[in-house]
Amino acid sequence: MRRGLAAAALAAGLVVLGATFAGPLHPAGDSLAVGRPFLAALLVIAGLLLRGRMGWAAVAGGVVALAPILWAMRPVEKPEPGQGIVVYQKNLLYSVDDPAQIAADIRDSGADVALLQELSAQNGELTGMLADVLPHQAVCPSNTPGTVSILSRWPFQGEPYCATGVGLAWVRVALPQGEAAVASLHLDWPWPQSQPEQVAQLLPMLRDLPHPVILAGDFNAVPWSQTVASIAEATGTNRAGPLRPSFSLGGLPITIDHLLAPEGWTAVTEMRPGLGSDHQGQRATLVP
Repeated sequence: MRRGLAAAALAAGLVVLGATFAGPLHPAGDSLAVGRPFLAALLVIAGLLLRGRMGWAAVAGGVVALAPILWAMRPVEKPEPGQGIVVYQKNLLYSVDDPAQIAADIRDSGADVALLQELSAQNGELTGMLADVLPHQAVCPSNTPGTVSILSRWPFQGEPYCATGVGLAWVRVALPQGEAAVASLHLDWPWPQSQPEQVAQLLPMLRDLPHPVILAGDFNAVPWSQTVASIAEATGTNRAGPLRPSFSLGGLPITIDHLLAPEGWTAVTEMRPGLGSDHQGQRATLVP
């Protein structure tokens, strides 16, 4: 009896695991995808304990789901110091009222470009703290708490574009390696929140961005979600790795902050401390 119930529980777990891949069919799949690695690991452990036909099926399903995630977490060789473009991304947390530590971390990172989310009245003095090293600045209203912003060492080419209400700011930046569209993005939470509608509004804008595109932000979506895949496809970019958690959801470490670099570029990220925010920052080195 107990073995039959355990087998039924494993079968139900495999069904839910399959649903985490359903993002292309329904946005609920992206919501379920947040739990994919944890569910897959549980299925592997439970399957090894139960064994039998259903147990081995659970092990196989869990391994197939976990393998690409573990591969994305592998260490990646960093570029030589001084190579490429240094991009810093962080959700500042709108309620942080003393951003001095965050400003110091951005400065110490050697950032050439900072792509920030949840800039607010409380933490807004951060832009002034960095004006000497990142003097070219764009701040755009967002539908999510705070605003999105772009701070750059190098001059803008033309006026910044603010997609008011959908959490996007972008501008052409005159990088030493050539002009690029640089964008900061903040998405709402996945279904049943408004992320699917927000992404549907954003995709036509993102497809029109001049290439190459450097885009980073708080996606509120995991790397293997349909949301991240659709934005990467629209912008001709790939997610920079390695995969590392950037946020804690009820004590579970998840990765919802991403930097997307142009296809064909080398892009390696390293995590930065929270410093009062509920998100870790990330420093990426991009080499065309």
